[in-house]
Amino acid sequence: MVQVRVMAVGVEPTSKWPFVLLKDDESGMVLPIGIGFFEANQISMKLENREPPRPMPYDLLRSILEQLGVTVEKVVVNALAQNTFFALITLKVDGQTLEIDSRPSDAIALALRVQAPIYVAEEVMEEAGVQMREQEDIQLESTPEGEAEVPSAPATTEEEEELDKRIGVLRLKLQKAVENENYEEAARIRDELKSLEERKRGV
Repeated sequence: MVQVRVMAVGVEPTSKWPFVLLKDDESGMVLPIGIGFFEANQISMKLENREPPRPMPYDLLRSILEQLGVTVEKVVVNALAQNTFFALITLKVDGQTLEIDSRPSDAIALALRVQAPIYVAEEVMEEAGVQMREQEDIQLESTPEGEAEVPSAPATTEEEEELDKRIGVLRLKLQKAVENENYEEAARIRDELKSLEERKRGV
């Protein structure tokens, strides 16, 4: 596993779908993960040290865990399958260690609130990570103050939402493959991307 930090929340320029960037400072690798609009705003809020007027779900979850004496030891983005990332939250309670399946966005939002370390499995970083110099070419839509802007979620079905996230991640992977001159991989990703875009049009 490699320890990472939350570098930023951005918006994929074409699909307009948000993603979070996890950076391994030691290697310079950055992992982009497509996330939902609500989760993007919750992560951005914590990165910018903005406090909500009332507790939001992740703040409530932190309070519940603290009252129950449960410690979040770490979160790990541990798998990638069919362009979907998976994560585990490791908890310590009454001397026992528990591992809870989670979406990466939920795990990251919670980890930021309890100051738990965030890790990425090496095989996931190798498959989906990009070097920082390549990542710089992926432009973030920014506000005048320079902060990444997360737009409001459009009216969409759950299936459309999932397709948009997968399409956003695939576009980032396609860029990486082309820049690395891995044209066979790029062709495979392009075909999968085309299939998902056609499926989205039919939703």
